[in-house]
Amino acid sequence: MTDGARASGAGPFSSFEFMLAFRYLRARRKEGGVTLISVISFVGIMLAVTALIVVMSVMNGFRHELLTRLLGVQPHIYVYDAPGGQSDLGALADQIRQLDGVRQAGPVAIGQAMVSTDRGAAFAQVGGVRGDDLRRFDIITGANGVQEAGGGVIQGSADTFGQGRNGGDEIIIGSAMAAQLRVGAGDDVTLVSPRGAATAFGVSTRTKRYRVAAVISVGVQDFDLILAYLPIEQASIFFNRPASGDFIDVRLDDPDDPDAVKAAIEAMAPPGALVIDWRGQNASFWNALQVERIAMRLILMVIVAIAAMNIISGLVMLVKNKTRDIAILRTMGASQGAVMRIFLISGAAVGVLGTFAGIVLGLLIAAFIGPIQDFVSWISGVNIFDPEVYSLYRLPARVDWGEVLFVSAWGFLMALVATLPPSLRAGRMDPVEALRND
Repeated sequence: MTDGARASGAGPFSSFEFMLAFRYLRARRKEGGVTLISVISFVGIMLAVTALIVVMSVMNGFRHELLTRLLGVQPHIYVYDAPGGQSDLGALADQIRQLDGVRQAGPVAIGQAMVSTDRGAAFAQVGGVRGDDLRRFDIITGANGVQEAGGGVIQGSADTFGQGRNGGDEIIIGSAMAAQLRVGAGDDVTLVSPRGAATAFGVSTRTKRYRVAAVISVGVQDFDLILAYLPIEQASIFFNRPASGDFIDVRLDDPDDPDAVKAAIEAMAPPGALVIDWRGQNASFWNALQVERIAMRLILMVIVAIAAMNIISGLVMLVKNKTRDIAILRTMGASQGAVMRIFLISGAAVGVLGTFAGIVLGLLIAAFIGPIQDFVSWISGVNIFDPEVYSLYRLPARVDWGEVLFVSAWGFLMALVATLPPSLRAGRMDPVEALRND
């Protein structure tokens, strides 16, 4: 059976079409320009897809790490008493803790102070909490990804926190603050508040010494630099705050979906109480993350599309070089569709292989982002991810397999779109005119 007979009798995307398509991609020496352009197209698509996967993985990593650390130290739901209300927030917190989906709930008193030693001073955002509540926090237990992110108790222990008269005289501070003050577990620090007792001469400064029970880390330097915890009894006395706290700190099993628990809390809270979840409390931060993620995805999608357009140049040259072959195939019985599919397969093969190689390379870079960061820092002699600038100690990367599937589909689609114009041109070529002009 002749090639023409096979071409006319074979079905769409037959082995005959694939054989010719891949033969055309392996150009002869005098047609080496086609091969070069195909290689450039392959490399361009591979690098564009790699960039898309790596950048989206790093952005997903940043989002996951920041939210893990943020929600490790910040309440998932805030419950504030009604203005002028006298509700017992401790009792209400105990009721909230019984709700399905609630992992922890307890009252919190907030104040600002200076933590000082003979070696320096640091500003602190002090949270007054009950000892039993603190020992359930992710930052203490290391649960829900906190420990994997480098957070948790660095020195000391929270076992005795909140015990003793008026809650005891222990304080827990962040690791960056401890490093700045050059103190550790067991050392003494002095807490200084500008808002002390009212006297005839005005408000006096209030100071008190506390022993550092533990040094903890959230994994975000900005938090570790200001974070401090006192027993709620001590915080209420020291900052002149309500004995029952300023609000209730509610932690959820699934902080990504707080709506159901929030509605249940609103139903049981006293009239006028304000219930806010972490998304509302950090609305600008959350919206900025979402907008940045969408914008970066669109930009990188355009880069993949531009890289795929290189396929057009290669196929145009290939069609021009194979004009005589196309005319011969048509005169031997090959249909317009068969010719079009041959060149469509040639271009799509470059796009598919480039996309696949880009996915593999992108996943490898995302998996070994830490060693790559260390190697680049070692070669350059510069810390390319300074925690003082980026607030995180490591460059994070988290692969979202939904993103990988999307990138695969987008790369293949762009390659297919790029192959259509030259493939259609090849299929519509008149064999008589092609042989006359050859």
